[in-house]
Amino acid sequence: MSAFVAWQSVTRLPVPAPGNMLSLHHAWKPAILPSGARAGRDLPHIQEPHAFSRSYQSFAGASGARLREDAMRRSTDRLIALQFLAVAVPIAFVLLAQMAADARRAAALEQSRPLRTLANEARANYRTFTNGAADAVDTGALGRQSAEALNTTAALLARLAERGEAAALGDTPGQVADLAAQVASGATLERLMALRPQIARADHETRAIDESFERRDAAVVQDAVESARVQKQEVSLALLISGVLTVVFVLATRRRLRRQLEADAAIERRRRAELETVEIRFRVATRAARAGVYEMDESGGTVWWSDTMNELYGVSAGNFQPTLSGWLELIHPADRDGARAAMTAAMRERKPLRTQYRAVRPDGSIAHLESVAAVVGDPAGEGVRMVGIDLDVTERVAAQRREDVLQQQLRDASRQAGMADVATSVLHNVGNVLNSVNVSANLVADSLKRSRAAGLTRVVALLEEHQGDLGSFVAHDARGKVLPVYLAELSRHLSADNSNALQELDALRGNIDHIKDIVTMQQRYAKLGGAAEPIDVGRLVEESLRINASAFERHAIEVVRRFADVPQITVDKHKVLQILVNLLRNAKDACDAAGERERRVTLSVGRCATGVRVAVADNGVGIAAEHMSRIFTHGFTTKKTGHGFGLHSGALAAREMGGVLRVESPGLGCGATFVVELPLGPPGNAHA
Repeated sequence: MSAFVAWQSVTRLPVPAPGNMLSLHHAWKPAILPSGARAGRDLPHIQEPHAFSRSYQSFAGASGARLREDAMRRSTDRLIALQFLAVAVPIAFVLLAQMAADARRAAALEQSRPLRTLANEARANYRTFTNGAADAVDTGALGRQSAEALNTTAALLARLAERGEAAALGDTPGQVADLAAQVASGATLERLMALRPQIARADHETRAIDESFERRDAAVVQDAVESARVQKQEVSLALLISGVLTVVFVLATRRRLRRQLEADAAIERRRRAELETVEIRFRVATRAARAGVYEMDESGGTVWWSDTMNELYGVSAGNFQPTLSGWLELIHPADRDGARAAMTAAMRERKPLRTQYRAVRPDGSIAHLESVAAVVGDPAGEGVRMVGIDLDVTERVAAQRREDVLQQQLRDASRQAGMADVATSVLHNVGNVLNSVNVSANLVADSLKRSRAAGLTRVVALLEEHQGDLGSFVAHDARGKVLPVYLAELSRHLSADNSNALQELDALRGNIDHIKDIVTMQQRYAKLGGAAEPIDVGRLVEESLRINASAFERHAIEVVRRFADVPQITVDKHKVLQILVNLLRNAKDACDAAGERERRVTLSVGRCATGVRVAVADNGVGIAAEHMSRIFTHGFTTKKTGHGFGLHSGALAAREMGGVLRVESPGLGCGATFVVELPLGPPGNAHA
């Protein structure tokens, strides 16, 4: 069982993501303690929390305190704002009302006082006039000053009328003006006595006007006094209301703060209980998963280890004091520089650490360890610290090596099985060609047996017999006369026989060359792969078709080619050929299992996002939906004679070359399409 699996099986918690150690509290919040159990009291064997929990407690405590402080500050600010509004709003309302009243009173006074002054001056001037008229009894004539006072009275009353007081003045301004026009300086007593009723009426009216404006001004002053008194009462009331609201808000603030403090205390108690639970769970989990916890400051001078770290490195707490240099001495010499560089880079760049190295224990055994850490800020503001865990992955590394060996054995077995299948196909192809060779040889033999070359021997013997009289023989002898005709006919037959023999020999030579090509292809396919070389994908697909050509012809399968122009790719040619040969053979079997309907296999070559795409599509039996997820699983097959690792080995080979082998099928009876996608160049790591 790997360390991660053990971790999860013991804790029932998610394994923390690399570089995310501070999320442990949130990820592992469920408790494993009995209800109400507390560390150090109910479980006395767990007393001192390790540095990781102390670090997290410090961080979480600081974060929680900041959050509570911010919440408290916001709450207090709201209460102060409400209290300020409670005091300011009534006072502001009263002040605004006072300002409006003051403005109204000032406007009334500003308007009333000049009118009263004009009315008072008009009355005073008219009295000066009446006094001068009384003095005329003794002097016999009106003095100049008295006449001017009457004119001034008329002018002042006219000004009052112009200021909008015409209604209040009535016809007095007109009467005084008419009187002033009739009375001039030096007017005699008789003239004044004749105007006595008019003078008396004007005197009465000017006095009434003066008293009216004086009352109006007094009323304005009285209103101002009354308004000031009311304003004083309103301010007192506003202050009383503000005081009451202040008391109410102070009491509400006290109650709110008390509830907040009680809630904070409850949260703090719950947080401490949760942290203790996490501490216990974490300690149990690390021991079960053989995961050691460490903490190191930025300088590397202070290093803290958990007890599990001592167990991982095979040291004891009494004999080994953890320091960075001592830690590095425990790491395998070949991995030491890499581990130091990884730790230094993580500290310098403030990034998560994830590295793997070997440790040499004092007894000489080798442990494979994986270190996962996060670089966090110190709550005290003193630089940064690295907090992480070391996991014992020795068993995982050993299992991976065993898996690699098994995979290689599987690939070898798959290749040998594929070579056997190809060899069978090659032998069948060679047998077909040998049948053609045998037919050509029999035709040549039959042609030689039926040849008229023997007649030529008889002609030669006849000519030798009549060598002395050859001309007479040809001219007069019945056999000699037909000899030229016979020779011409014989020449035509021999020429035809020779042409037929040459054609059969050419066919024989072509069949022999075909056998050589088949054998050469088999030899190339049987070579061990591993070397990447530039290949023409279309040509390689044609070569895989030639290997399966006889099987496709024998089963009457139509081949449709849809080749697009694609660039060359640099891959292991023989691995690709193995994949294609296996896919074509499977397509042939699928079409054959579909029955007597039309059989067709479509080969497509084109570009894809990663490089080049080759698709082998058939209209055979198709693949059931429940088999789609298992089609590339080792040992899985739906064929009676299948071995179940052809597609599996093909998928592995494609992945080793940086590509992928996948399948698409609408379902049973609808055919299937196998697609292999390969990169343009070899991957950076063939075993990734």
